[in-house]
Amino acid sequence: MGYYVNPSSTSKETWLQENGTKVPDVLKFDEKPGYRPVCLVDNGPFTAAGICYDDRELDAFKRPDDWRPKQWFMVPINKLLEICPAIAGRVG
Repeated sequence: MGYYVNPSSTSKETWLQENGTKVPDVLKFDEKPGYRPVCLVDNGPFTAAGICYDDRELDAFKRPDDWRPKQWFMVPINKLLEICPAIAGRVG
């Protein structure tokens, strides 16, 4: 897995609530123009917010054998670029 939401001034959960829209599921990484899905994964002792910038990343978070609790958010690409500029060449 590649890129994650890790804001320095707030929690990733707060950042996602303020900058994204919670959705029940995501079928394609590019299903909403100008947005990319972010998967908030509960790893037990910590959470991770993975940016799904292509089908491979989305499939990795949606694996049927991965039973970790997850929440999905659609986040504007411009907001993702602010928090993770390294994805600039991957989000179109």
